[in-house]
Amino acid sequence: MNESMDDAGCCLLSVAWNVAPLAGGPPDGPPDGPPGSRRGELRRTVEAVCRTAGRGAREWAARHGAGTEAEYRPFLQLADVAYEIATLLLLVEDFLVPDLGREHRRWAEIEELTTRLTELSEWTAAFLLSGAPLRL
Repeated sequence: MNESMDDAGCCLLSVAWNVAPLAGGPPDGPPDGPPGSRRGELRRTVEAVCRTAGRGAREWAARHGAGTEAEYRPFLQLADVAYEIATLLLLVEDFLVPDLGREHRRWAEIEELTTRLTELSEWTAAFLLSGAPLRL
């Protein structure tokens, strides 16, 4: 079970490592889909946010110990939301039978989750910079 800041950091790093590359990128470039792709932009954002927060959480744990649930829970929530976005990104724009309604529903969910990702990444960044618990 994930019961420490170090565990939360490891979860975030795992999500960053496992964000699946998208098809359609250049053969010798980053696999992020076509240039200017919202999907590619979000994939890169999820990866960067998780890598940065994961490293920060592990560094914090090395200095301060396990932390309390109130301290590490937002990091776990960030990993969970990022994982969900990464999963949904695999389901949009690639399909066997086009279904515009399904595509719109998935994008709406991705955008809603992206708002939550932003909130959680801002909270975790502020926490790591201050070193003190902040209200979420």
